[in-house]
Amino acid sequence: MKFANILLMLILLQFSGNIYPAKQTSSIDVVTTIPVSCQFSNVSPQIIVSENGAVTSGNFTLNCNKNFQLQISSKSLKDGDISTSVKIDNGGKLNTIVKVSFMGNIYQLDGVKQIQVLDPSSSELGTISINLASPVHTTTPAGVYQDVLYLDATF
Repeated sequence: MKFANILLMLILLQFSGNIYPAKQTSSIDVVTTIPVSCQFSNVSPQIIVSENGAVTSGNFTLNCNKNFQLQISSKSLKDGDISTSVKIDNGGKLNTIVKVSFMGNIYQLDGVKQIQVLDPSSSELGTISINLASPVHTTTPAGVYQDVLYLDATF
């Protein structure tokens, strides 16, 4: 009987040393990373400039999820011209007036423009308006006159 009591005491001592509280807590951090993105959509593929001086236009939509800067320029300005123009292959050119309406402001493209956007919404609509600075005459050389507009978003 003494042996059974000693054995029972050893068993009780073993279990009595492992007493835990009724509640335990821990925490795990949950993290996700959203990459920065800017995307142009609904960009007009071409704007046909009217030879009678009427204003023609095109559109673009810019979606960004972070502050960004929109740079607007043209091939004619990058080629060193002091104003925008459409050119023909033989070097003749017709000066143009290019205006960009973006986020409630109108910018005339008389040089490379930088537009800082500090609080972008989910979608920003832009409109590009172009017309010839001077009317075309009967002596204006025939041909296809072209320029390229560049829209660059950096963030």
